[in-house]
Amino acid sequence: MALIHLEIVTPGRIVFDEEVKSFTAPGIEGSFQILPNHAPFITTIIPGQVKLLTRSEDTNYYVTSGGTVEVHDNKITMLAETIIPAGEIDIKETEKELTEAQALLDSKEPGIDKEAAKHRLLTAKAKLKAVAN
Repeated sequence: MALIHLEIVTPGRIVFDEEVKSFTAPGIEGSFQILPNHAPFITTIIPGQVKLLTRSEDTNYYVTSGGTVEVHDNKITMLAETIIPAGEIDIKETEKELTEAQALLDSKEPGIDKEAAKHRLLTAKAKLKAVAN
């Protein structure tokens, strides 16, 4: 059984550090999957769903707000801004985040950071999608 080591790190902690069968994440050019013995590369990830297939065939879903992924020597390192297991997502809070982000994007008020609001909106949508799995 071929495996690849995965380490997911945020600024505050190591979230995951085990061998997996596959890793799927949202890249800037679309979703990508990494399997054992993958070619080396580095990419930026955007807000979205991360999926892991564990050694025991369990599928784990997470949501990230973005970061980077590096693959080399049969090891994946994901440096995430934030990442949360799908099972820990509060649906009501996420729906509130979605509504607030959309209101900011729709606002005509000067000085609103539209890119930050778009980022919040994408992250909230990714959370709701992950919960639906």
